[in-house]
Amino acid sequence: MKLTQNHTYKVALEITGYDGMEWPFFASKIVECNNLELLHSILTCGMPNQFLSPWHHEKRTQEFISKVSMVETNLETSGGYLIKSPATEYLDASEKSVNSYYLGLIFTKLFSMKEFHIDYFLHTTIFEQVYGKDAMTCNGRKKPSFVGYQKSTKTWSIWESTGKRDHAPKALDDAYNQVLAIKNVNGHAPSLAMACMTYFDTKHGELQGILRNAQTGKKADMVFEREQFLTLYYRHICEIFDESLRRKPFDSVIDYIEGYLEIELELFGLNIENTDKDEYLRKRRIKLGVPKDILGYFQYNHGRYAESTSISAIVDDLNLPATDMQDDNFFMGRDGIYFRII
Repeated sequence: MKLTQNHTYKVALEITGYDGMEWPFFASKIVECNNLELLHSILTCGMPNQFLSPWHHEKRTQEFISKVSMVETNLETSGGYLIKSPATEYLDASEKSVNSYYLGLIFTKLFSMKEFHIDYFLHTTIFEQVYGKDAMTCNGRKKPSFVGYQKSTKTWSIWESTGKRDHAPKALDDAYNQVLAIKNVNGHAPSLAMACMTYFDTKHGELQGILRNAQTGKKADMVFEREQFLTLYYRHICEIFDESLRRKPFDSVIDYIEGYLEIELELFGLNIENTDKDEYLRKRRIKLGVPKDILGYFQYNHGRYAESTSISAIVDDLNLPATDMQDDNFFMGRDGIYFRII
């Protein structure tokens, strides 16, 4: 599969504990996503290794390239459904497990966006790596994998992700018990407390997902700052712009939509002259767009903003879309991040 080509993919999903469907009963559905939605999920799911080492020239872009390559290598399609690529069978068990782990993170993000309209989604480990152990507290209990935020309702959700090579009921139970332990997030009950497992069906090798929502948490209170949450969400994306500006002149950054700036990512051999006659290669060019005000906040050390200005205030003032915006070659999430293929 090639994520810079226009395709729609299908994934079978089971959901329980939501919309009146209590365990052990579940609702079954087919989730459809296109290549741009999947690219958006890969970029924005906030993986912990993004902050393991100090940022330097080209690191963020390379991280994104590696995740895209991993997805393209591990997945193929059959009848529109995502399936396990036979090319990965030579990998040993540990390598397969690592790939399944990352697919679990990416598709948990995708399901949260597609099915529950979660605008922001961030791995909890990043808080500790950047701000220290006290940046996010949880009454001494293990934190769930992700925290989600919906801007319109100002509500938080928690998500425990597990990616497996095959169906693993115990792993799903463990994930469910982990979100069940959380009673409040920043003083309020989470809108969703979702355990998510992605795995490959043993009969056909199809990628499938199971979501199990915990209705009422037990006792733990998660506490963290919204300002830090939004900073971590946008920071690594804006660092990709910094890298691009180090490699290219400023005229490579263009206004495609009013209020946004975009760059061309140097991925997949994209630096091909427009005169090249290979249409397939020409289509493997991709643009990444970010709201100007968000980019300015990070790039210019607050730029025209006073030191007292917060990223929370900037996000609140942005005219972000209420729903995802897309056509065949364009997708913008409700976070204002977009991809465009030319």
